[in-house]
Amino acid sequence: MKRTLILRGKPVADMIRASLKEVFAATEATLATFIIGNDAPAHVYQRSLIRCARGLGVNTREVELPEDVTQEEAEAALSALSADPAVTGILPLMPVPPQISQVNLMNCLDPQKDMDCLHPLNSGEFYLGLSPWGPCTPRACMKIIDFYHIPLEGRRVVMVGYGDVVGRPLTLMLVDRHATVTVCRSKTKNLPNILSQADIIFSAVGKPNLITEDMVRENCVLIDIGLSSLNGKLVGDISEGAKIHKAAAYTPVPGGVGVLSNLMVMETLTRNL
Repeated sequence: MKRTLILRGKPVADMIRASLKEVFAATEATLATFIIGNDAPAHVYQRSLIRCARGLGVNTREVELPEDVTQEEAEAALSALSADPAVTGILPLMPVPPQISQVNLMNCLDPQKDMDCLHPLNSGEFYLGLSPWGPCTPRACMKIIDFYHIPLEGRRVVMVGYGDVVGRPLTLMLVDRHATVTVCRSKTKNLPNILSQADIIFSAVGKPNLITEDMVRENCVLIDIGLSSLNGKLVGDISEGAKIHKAAAYTPVPGGVGVLSNLMVMETLTRNL
């Protein structure tokens, strides 16, 4: 009978959490979350991050703005939060509503308090290889890969999605580890054929069951970063059939990468202590 390795985030998280508790026990820190609108996965992530922070003894502050907020109002709120000396770090949650320019908004964020490499200065330093503090979710993926000893060098890897928060920085991390990476986007032609050739698939689209069992090869590794709500249940981009029947190893949703993303935020927070 086929044995599939479930790449659960909890064992990795337990190891990281133990070291972080020691750090935060010695000093006081406050993490602020900044969210605009009603995106359900963003609010789920916010709540889980707050629980994680409080569990480590970190103070929290939540700033929530309505869906119809103006650019000026959003920038003023983020600037005020950045200027508050009591705030150690800030995590702006994505996505922002269409009337908001994310680039202009992130320019109002204090780069030192930026917990997810969203400020242009931090992004530039990361892409130039001058900073290890890349975005948190890609770092969580790499922690899982390393913990479970999944080799990347020379492997055929497909990255589905090329967003600023996950796909783009994760692609760079994978290339830096000598993987051969193909990037697929919404207009990629013949996606099933490309996926069928992959040793490892990372997907960060946020579309339920985008990748199905017939699209992936036997004994591939599936890293599911997508998060969507389907019939009241949180699901990933990759179908359960693909994970259970085809994969040699896979991350569950929930319980996989998302468990680590919170702790990567907390790890970034330690740089300001």
